[in-house]
Amino acid sequence: MKKVKYKMGKLGKYHYMKKYRDIIMFLPDTRAATKSTIFRMTNKYHSIFLKPDEGTGGHGIYKITKTHNGFVLRSGTASRNFATFDALYSSIEKFLYKNKYIAQKGIDLLKHNGRSFDIRVMVQKNRNGQPETTGIVGRLAKPNKIVTNFHSGGTPLPIDTLLKTHLTGTARANFITKMKSLGRKASIILGKSYRSKKAFGVDIAIDSNMKPWILEINTKPDMSIFNALKDKTMYRKILRYSKF
Repeated sequence: MKKVKYKMGKLGKYHYMKKYRDIIMFLPDTRAATKSTIFRMTNKYHSIFLKPDEGTGGHGIYKITKTHNGFVLRSGTASRNFATFDALYSSIEKFLYKNKYIAQKGIDLLKHNGRSFDIRVMVQKNRNGQPETTGIVGRLAKPNKIVTNFHSGGTPLPIDTLLKTHLTGTARANFITKMKSLGRKASIILGKSYRSKKAFGVDIAIDSNMKPWILEINTKPDMSIFNALKDKTMYRKILRYSKF
């Protein structure tokens, strides 16, 4: 059977990953950002995100929320209101055509002190070439910002700290273990198409029902976020594994 080759931006990775039954339930609906797709998705979901297909670092991301008065478009900490979908689309049409964008179902992220956060799981191949989870960190968004990325002003914090108001001791420890396992599982699946890659950065959102969603898998993950933590244990391990 001939192997299908996807162009591996965010959309290509999504299409590749959703072929696997044990991971598809963790993938938020993701489609090419055409006018008709955006219209249908804003009617189906409370909010959607528009992201550059091959962008990194949280740059160029927009959030669209449908309200009883129309639509709200947010970018960074700025927001604009539109009475109709056509007015909204006219304002974003130019950058959608200029760059290849995807539309993704919005996840209502868990919050810590009123600020949204998500999780980055680092998975690296060990000395024997086997994937191993070497780090997990929470990313706390700046106040009123729609992205959590470190290079867009997000604050790296221990995931245990961020989950304390949501889960008690044992439940919290078990949940963190599950997130590490999910990151590893996702990396193994995508790694079948990225055999030469030694490291994966899996971005996981947790919704208000404590369900995890895999937002993206980076094949060139930034390690510096782990160096920003006070405890350097994970960062030292990540550096050690990067030499394999």
